[in-house]
Amino acid sequence: MRSNLGRSARNIGGSGMGNSGQVVQRQGFFRNFLNSIIGVFIGILFIFGSCFLLFWNEVRPNPADAARMATELTPANSSALQNQAVWVRGALTGTQVGLDQFLSADLNKEFIALERVIERWVWVEEEHRTERDRLGGGTETIITYEYNLKWSTSTPNSSQFRGQNAPENPAEKPGFTRFSRVANDLTIAGFNLGSNITLRGAYTQFIPTATTIAAGLVFNEGYIYEYDRAITAPAVGDYRISYWYIENNTDGIALGRLNGQQIEQLDFRSTGLIKTSSTIYRFFNAPTINQVISILDSENRTLTLILRIVGYAIMLVGFTMLFGPIQAIARIIPLIKMITGKITFLIAIIFSLVLSLVVIVVANILNSLIALLFVLALVGALIGFGVYRGKKKKETAANSVPIT
Repeated sequence: MRSNLGRSARNIGGSGMGNSGQVVQRQGFFRNFLNSIIGVFIGILFIFGSCFLLFWNEVRPNPADAARMATELTPANSSALQNQAVWVRGALTGTQVGLDQFLSADLNKEFIALERVIERWVWVEEEHRTERDRLGGGTETIITYEYNLKWSTSTPNSSQFRGQNAPENPAEKPGFTRFSRVANDLTIAGFNLGSNITLRGAYTQFIPTATTIAAGLVFNEGYIYEYDRAITAPAVGDYRISYWYIENNTDGIALGRLNGQQIEQLDFRSTGLIKTSSTIYRFFNAPTINQVISILDSENRTLTLILRIVGYAIMLVGFTMLFGPIQAIARIIPLIKMITGKITFLIAIIFSLVLSLVVIVVANILNSLIALLFVLALVGALIGFGVYRGKKKKETAANSVPIT
């Protein structure tokens, strides 16, 4: 059974205040119990999936290792380094990419890479759910749809908004699209680079001025606007534009594989016992290879931490779903449901934490020769000690004389 509660919607500009509406969904005990049984199987898949993610995260290759094994490339040693991992330092050069209608034609800069980011002041739908228990094990879910004005890089399709009387976003204007342009003749220190080279981290934000933007536009804090109002009180559908660029002759280091006079994508494998593959092909706005290694190590540590958190969260959801049938039955009596809910969630937290740590430790042991040998030696020592203690007990029992 579903009921809709209407609400008003106002297409107002500037304030960003939201409108909201509600939908109420009700489910009986048997539907909840059936969903919980299905959730058990989904939870098992989540647990196995999180174990795979956590394990892979520990054994995947560190891009910094590719930089460590790479050799510095110069015109003198290029013939000896064919098809090998190399890095080369120099000025990144290329033909200037085309500008757009929002930048001045008299712009006194040569961009060999240019990214345009388009944001729009639009209505965005947000969904919030509140669940209540009903007598007899059923549930009532109140779904609240809120509509707020925000700067967004995409325009939500307001025809798909689910609330009644939802606000509408105006159609997009032609020419207001995001783009990324890179020169197709990039070179560094006399070696050619492909336009597919990763330039992440080398971009600089373009700060517009009155002489660098087209006539009739306005700017503020790194953004270009069509109208003055859009700075402080934008109307629905207003745009703002920002740019990120790499200027010609930007000094840095390129990392990849040498093929003739072309530096290409490098395929490399992890250095641990469990071999996994990855690729790297990137330009760094950094002066030394040690700084490049430091950047890659830092990015890898951050990614490892994020994936550990994600893996644990997925596992926690999986274990929580395993207790779904218990919760469905406990809903018959709300007090019991509240108590069992806290207990099962605490158990799910502990199980997820323990299993996550076990997977991480096992992955690191299997991936490290030193750690694996240490564990094997420790296990061998424990087995040997157990055998020795068993023999000593037998000898003691055989030599003992009963007192009569």
